[in-house]
This record gives sequence, structure tokens and C-alpha cells, in this order.
Amino acid sequence: MAFPLIPVLFGAANAGMGILQGAASNQAAQQDYANQKAYQKANDEFARWQAGFNARANNLNSQYSYWAETVNHGQQMAYAGSQRNVELMRSVKQAEVVGQTRANAGAAYVLDSSAIGQAYEEASMQEAVSLQQYQWRALQARASVQAMAMEGNSVDRLVNDYARQLGDYETLQSINKGIRTRQYTREQTAQVAQYLSRWNSQQFYEETQVVDPVPPFAPLPALVQPSGPSFTGSAPSKTAAGLNIASGVLGGINAGIGMASTLKGLKEG
Repeated sequence: MAFPLIPVLFGAANAGMGILQGAASNQAAQQDYANQKAYQKANDEFARWQAGFNARANNLNSQYSYWAETVNHGQQMAYAGSQRNVELMRSVKQAEVVGQTRANAGAAYVLDSSAIGQAYEEASMQEAVSLQQYQWRALQARASVQAMAMEGNSVDRLVNDYARQLGDYETLQSINKGIRTRQYTREQTAQVAQYLSRWNSQQFYEETQVVDPVPPFAPLPALVQPSGPSFTGSAPSKTAAGLNIASGVLGGINAGIGMASTLKGLKEG
């Protein structure tokens, strides 16, 4: 009875070991699958957290850049305002210079033109007085000749000579008057030209247009980048676990049968 028991025990031991190996292999596969699922879950949670963190960091950097651009824009606006004030002050100062220059030009023109007119009037009055005196002298000479009660060609020549001299003097005064009139016209024209030159010597300041800088644009919120898909595979098959256990059982039976055959051959031999 001991002979058949040994192969049975040996086969049972082998079957038990096969069953234990199949169960251990199945448990290891289940644990590996559970570990992969946990790692996938943790990796997905970390990817979502990292995407949100990156978005918040980008938003913070964008807000800081926008704040810096806003401060810079304020400084540029202040500089543009100061430039406008400078241009306005230049325009006001130049307007004062233009006003003073044109007022001086007008006053100088009035004085110079009046002086030229007075000089012309004085010369005309002197000529009129001189002509009147010459006429009185000619009349006086003719009256003296007539008072002497003299007659003849010599007397007529004297009278005619006084008349000719008076006519020549009047002709010369008429020519001089024309010359003075033309000179007066030229001098007054020159005064007008000089007045216009002084008037236009200073022009109003043309202000340079200062353009306001373009304000910065507010940043858009950063988009949260989704994480990529992940894959862990399928769970271990229960059929495969059962087949491993059955294979272990069959292996134990075959081992027992093989030992029984070996023992039987040894006994018979």
C-alpha cells in the first residue's frame, strides 16, 4: 500500500505547488494592475495640477508685464504733457516777441514817415517863401523903374529881364518840386518796404504736434492645457488564472503518474 501512496503524494505535492504558483502569479498580476491604475490616476491628477499651475503662473507673468507697461505708459503720457507745455511756452514767448517787433515796426514807420512828410512840407514852405520874396523883389524893381518915369528900349529890357528871371526861377522851383515829390514818394515807399520787412522779421512759433502713446492692451487669461491620454492595459484575466491552476494540477498528476510508472518499472525490473 505504500507504493501507490508515494506517487499520489508526489503528484499532490506538485499539484499543490502548481496551484500555489498559479495563485501567486495571478495575485502578482492583480497587484501590478492595481499599481498601474494607481500610478495612472496619480499621473492624471498631477498633470491637471501642473496645467492649472502653469496657467496661473502665465497669468501672473502677464499681469506683471501689463502692470509694467501701464507704468511705462503713464511715464510716456507725463513726458508728452511736459512736451506740450514746452511747446506752449515757446509759442507764448515767440508771440510776445512778434508783438513787440511789430509794434516797434509800426512806431518806427509812423515816426520815419512823419519825419519825411515834415521835411517835405518844410522844403515846400521854404520854396514858397523864396518864390514870394523873389516876386516881391521883381515887383519892387519894376515899380522903381516906373517911378523914375523912364521910357525907351532900355527900360523895356530891364522890365523884361525881371520878368524872365522870375519865370526862370518859377520853372526851376517847379522842377525842384517835381524832384522832391518823386524823392518823397521813393522815401515813403522805402519806409513801407522797411516796415513790411520789420513786420515779417519775426513769425509766430508753430507748435510741434505731440502724439499720445498707445495704451497697453490688457492680457488675455492663459488657457489650461489638457494632459495627454494615458493607457494601462486590461486587467488580468480570471480564465488565464484558472488555466494556470489547472495546468499546475495537471502537472502534479503527470508527475505522480510518471513517478508511479518509474517505481513500477523499478519494481518489475
